[in-house]
Amino acid sequence: MSSPRITAMTTRSALAVLALATALALAGCGSDDEPRASTKESTAPSTSPSVTEAAATASPEPTATTVDRTPELDAIGVIGHSGATGADSAGDGSDVRNNSWATGANPTVQSVYLRLLADHPELEGHNWNEAIDGSDVSSLMGQAEALMGRDPVPDIVFVQSIDNDIKCDGTDEQNYDPFEAGVEEVLTYLQDTAPGIKVFFVDQWTSVKAYDDVVSAMEGGVQHLTDTGPCGVYGADGTRDPKAEAYLQQQVDEYFKRIVHVCAQVSGCATDEGALQDMKLDAADLTPDLNHLMPSGHAKMAAIVWEQLPPAWK
Repeated sequence: MSSPRITAMTTRSALAVLALATALALAGCGSDDEPRASTKESTAPSTSPSVTEAAATASPEPTATTVDRTPELDAIGVIGHSGATGADSAGDGSDVRNNSWATGANPTVQSVYLRLLADHPELEGHNWNEAIDGSDVSSLMGQAEALMGRDPVPDIVFVQSIDNDIKCDGTDEQNYDPFEAGVEEVLTYLQDTAPGIKVFFVDQWTSVKAYDDVVSAMEGGVQHLTDTGPCGVYGADGTRDPKAEAYLQQQVDEYFKRIVHVCAQVSGCATDEGALQDMKLDAADLTPDLNHLMPSGHAKMAAIVWEQLPPAWK
């Protein structure tokens, strides 16, 4: 899900991250998106495969070729993890890109795409979704290149990536700089390849504590949040650990801070300024895996992103 924690879309608790990692090696974490309660993300096959699915784990060298964008707003795209693929939003573990907060066409969600479409009819059908379940910063370049191969080329690219980059194993401090460098590389590639393109980064949805409050009250929630690592909100004895919770929030904040730093250096880049951290989460907004958002959750996310999107981009 988009995990307020570390998610794939996001997995809520960085736990998952840890767990996932383990599980990936734990679970074939090829699609490990979300460190929320777990840093894993749905590994279910997508019902709407992305052009870049095959290169999910690779970060191809950026090309220097430039592409032409049309003057009008006639295409948008999204890259990142399962938070953008509509993972598990049908409750069956599959990706439902139609429910994506960014590019989905489900009227219930009222995605950013549908909101823009109201004033930009040329945009119809040009809602490119290259996000990949389990994606981290290393796989963003392949997704970005796929977007640059679309016709028409996106005028705005949304990026949802943090969750799967959070390690929650004591090595995050060493990962901050590489993460920032990866974000900068992708941003530079997009803007150099399609001059004038706009790039918008989003934070994790809902704060760690708010997510944990909701999930812990749900069936199986405490177990979902239980882990032995530094982000284990609950220990084996069932006791909630505020320090672990605060540590995970610190990680979320630091990774987003790195994104903000990179984005602030160039024009044509913006972020939600952390607004998604205040998203009000209800149990009904969570998918059965507790790591992703149902259409109602995607709708809340879309509304917040829309409010934060620079007026000139609309």
